[in-house]
Amino acid sequence: MPVFFVANPSHPLTKKPKLTFNDIAMYPTLALPTGEYPIVEKSLREIGLWNDPIRMARYKRELWEGKTEADLTIGYATVLSMKISGENLVRLPLHLPFTSGEAIVLRREFLVHQETFRLRELIQKRLFNLAKDNVEIKMLNN
Repeated sequence: MPVFFVANPSHPLTKKPKLTFNDIAMYPTLALPTGEYPIVEKSLREIGLWNDPIRMARYKRELWEGKTEADLTIGYATVLSMKISGENLVRLPLHLPFTSGEAIVLRREFLVHQETFRLRELIQKRLFNLAKDNVEIKMLNN
């Protein structure tokens, strides 16, 4: 899925029809821990949007989406993350130069377990339904 910027609905950039990375750089963006997401970090550094990281020991909605909802901070999202927790955010019309995806990692001994098959089937069904309305979601079968 492509990654795009999100902001509070009253953010000044929501009124600008064409955005550039320079426009985004005028405002604070959520920072990520150095080394945790190397592809994202490299891409953000290349476009001049890497920030000093904030501590991310645990995910807390009020520190991420909540912070973006409450002030001029710009966050990052995908179609899937917006479905889960982006109800108070507005998508800005500019994609980042990388994509995102989701994966399930499990131990080998559970690979052929019946519950694993059921879980995979359930997740694929839910993603397939989301993908019908969101062409940005690409399903890969591995």
